[in-house]
Amino acid sequence: MENRNGILPADIFTVFARLGFSKYEAMAYATLCACGRLKMRHLAKYSRVPQSKIYDVLGNLEIKGAVVISRVRPKTAESVPLKQIISAGVEQHLQDGQKVLEYVESIQNTEVFKHLYHTRRVALRSNGRLNLPFSGISPKRQS
Repeated sequence: MENRNGILPADIFTVFARLGFSKYEAMAYATLCACGRLKMRHLAKYSRVPQSKIYDVLGNLEIKGAVVISRVRPKTAESVPLKQIISAGVEQHLQDGQKVLEYVESIQNTEVFKHLYHTRRVALRSNGRLNLPFSGISPKRQS
């Protein structure tokens, strides 16, 4: 199922977006996967990414670890295998999740957190309204 954007079906953009790719990045990356190493002008033509945007798009893909760009002229680009990109992304998400978990656990053990948690529980128990003693304003119920 080909669409007017070139070699990618419309629904695949959603999947690429979840992987952190923009529309142009997805188009360029998919073209490199299909065609192999390409000169920049050929990549712009085949992927239908505007020539004026191709260097920025590939720069972003290089930062994401999705392509390798040659430094000699004429410049060429080559895709990194998708499995390698996904593995690196999963590893990064796991590391980020671990950092967040450690941070949350560290603040849960502080006296300030315990006080705020207890105050919130007491406030919610009184008629189901959130009347926080430190706010001075009780939230209005929406009908």
